[in-house]
Amino acid sequence: MNTTVPTALGKNKKITAENLLFYVFVIAFFGAPLGTAPATICGITAAIIWAVSGLGIRSRHIYFTKSWCWPVLLLMVLPWIGLLYSSDLHGFGMDYAGKTHYWIYGLAIAAIAPNVRTERFVQAFLLGLAVNASVGVMQLMGLYPPINGWYCGLGRGYSTLSAYLVVGILMASFYFRNAEEKRMRFFFIFLMLLYFFHLIILQGRTGYLTFVLLTPLMVYTLFKKINIFKISLVCVLLVAMMLLSPIVRNRISLSIDQLKYHTSVDQKSAWGKAYTTNQDRFYMWYGAVRIFKDHPFLGVGTGGYSTVLKKMGSPDDPIIAHPHNDFLYMAVSYGLIGVAAFFWLFGEIIKNAFTQRHNFLGFFVLSSTLVILVSGLFNAQILDAGMAFFLAVIVGLQQGFPQFNKS
Repeated sequence: MNTTVPTALGKNKKITAENLLFYVFVIAFFGAPLGTAPATICGITAAIIWAVSGLGIRSRHIYFTKSWCWPVLLLMVLPWIGLLYSSDLHGFGMDYAGKTHYWIYGLAIAAIAPNVRTERFVQAFLLGLAVNASVGVMQLMGLYPPINGWYCGLGRGYSTLSAYLVVGILMASFYFRNAEEKRMRFFFIFLMLLYFFHLIILQGRTGYLTFVLLTPLMVYTLFKKINIFKISLVCVLLVAMMLLSPIVRNRISLSIDQLKYHTSVDQKSAWGKAYTTNQDRFYMWYGAVRIFKDHPFLGVGTGGYSTVLKKMGSPDDPIIAHPHNDFLYMAVSYGLIGVAAFFWLFGEIIKNAFTQRHNFLGFFVLSSTLVILVSGLFNAQILDAGMAFFLAVIVGLQQGFPQFNKS
């Protein structure tokens, strides 16, 4: 029988690599919503422990026999192969290839996932998210200085944080549904409201849209008996609550103005055909599609999107690092191979997590994956430091599913 880390420490005081990794990852999950530095530092520490202790070698059977890990291994190799034909080898190419180190953190957490209380990781994440949201509320009230004019708490941006908050709302709804004590149900409702309030005082339009698209999942999770009509009604009410925020209304108004621009100018330059600050993502996406059509099989290599797009556009166009879309990034960088790798990874996670959706770990992995997928339609989440770490560890947590631990 496997012994969890807390139980093991209670029986003897011996410190093992598994013990250390457990607590390092607890700190990492707590620190993830507070900024990229805490999670990255903990991730590097975990990777060192995993490698030096020999735990990586002892767990090698996991990495070569478990189906969840095969697409990970491909994604670890693909960016380095892409450097061989990249037009920006020493710029974005090397930078993006270097980000494969995040997958090592996923391999490290997989080595301990079957033998520790993985719920502590989820709880640490929710606690860190609550602490950061509380600071964000204090910033709004003028009790704590905002960062760059944003009420983002202790971090320095709102893109990744918005995605974290949606994950937090979904997990709080899961715990609410399964709580037996009334006081705990009130506690999780409070958490949901706190995360929701922090979300609507941020400026992340992608976060708003991600929340709206995944609201049906949250509502369905909250209530044990509910029909489609009630789900739709609650979703409409939640969207209406979002509109109570002047920050949300201002961001929506900006989006409407930007869309109107594309309907009023010459259609030869609208909708991304020429660069404009009026929703420049259209330009990034349109360019990515053109590049993929020209290089459908292998793409333009790791980081090559930037230089190829620059040559295609006007000399005055700014340098754009990536297409702000995970799927398009994989397609333009690695062609059909990248597209296959993308669907393989996320398809495998969703398939595995869906079978475990009724327990906390399965629901956490499933909801986190859906948030990354949806928000990744408008941001390059797999290139963002915070989200790259988060994706890697939730992928590794699949090793804690029963289907991967049958004797």
